[in-house]
Amino acid sequence: MNILFTGCSSYIAKYVITRLLRDGEIILGVSRTNPNIIHGNFSWISHDLSISPYFPERNIDIIIHMAGQSLLNKSAEEYLKSNILVTENVVKIARKLAPRLIIYTSSIKVYGTVRVSEVTENTDIINPGLYGLTKYFCENILQENIQTISLRMPGVIGVGSHGWIDGVYKTLKKSASLSISNMLYNHLIHVRDIYGFIRHIFDEQYDTSDSFIICADELTTSLEVVELMRKELYSNSLIDCQEKDNENKYVLSNKKLLTKYRPLTVKASIYLYLQEMSLGFDKYSHGKLEAAEKTVLA
Repeated sequence: MNILFTGCSSYIAKYVITRLLRDGEIILGVSRTNPNIIHGNFSWISHDLSISPYFPERNIDIIIHMAGQSLLNKSAEEYLKSNILVTENVVKIARKLAPRLIIYTSSIKVYGTVRVSEVTENTDIINPGLYGLTKYFCENILQENIQTISLRMPGVIGVGSHGWIDGVYKTLKKSASLSISNMLYNHLIHVRDIYGFIRHIFDEQYDTSDSFIICADELTTSLEVVELMRKELYSNSLIDCQEKDNENKYVLSNKKLLTKYRPLTVKASIYLYLQEMSLGFDKYSHGKLEAAEKTVLA
């Protein structure tokens, strides 16, 4: 299968590309930064999709669209350029090349202010911030033009990730004190399951656009996650568990996802993340990915 992959230099993209190449897929990556992936079935084009589309001289079966600005408190102009303008150019590419499907990595931030205890794909979207708003616009821009599967993701964990779990990891490694708010928790997905669901989408014929919340299975608590990590890291950190208002006092529903694909549990995702981090490698290789997974999933 011929795949056009935008934003191919992020840690999520490199993981997914590595696994798809192992599956025998042929991938053309487009990004501003060189992903430094060396494989006979992978080629890279240096191109800024916020300026213009890029039209490869080959047939494309599927576009995986990961290019865009992440949640880093950027300006409205930066989100407009990196998310919406890039996506409009992806649509131009799709109109010319006519792939059968686009897979788009969106975010649970599209929901904005959450007023329910469990978020589903049909939860009302209320006052999303700039980041969430542009991701929601991108979902709609794509779906209005071509069949698109949007993956609404929480924090993604894996080597190179950033976010709450990564911050906890760094604090525990230093045995520094840590203050948390304890709540029911499943606001993560391991990058392995981003690949896994994309693989499922490849293998199943979707005949309409759709959106999925992509999160780990089996609820736990944020305190249990921290205690698990502290134990596995042999950390002496003191944990201060406080009750305070938190915008994440809701859980994510993966009922729709489970009709198609079963992700790792929250705890298994954490174990795999810790195993990968313990290997101390700064790039993904087939052998080390498999070694980490066999250790955790055995």
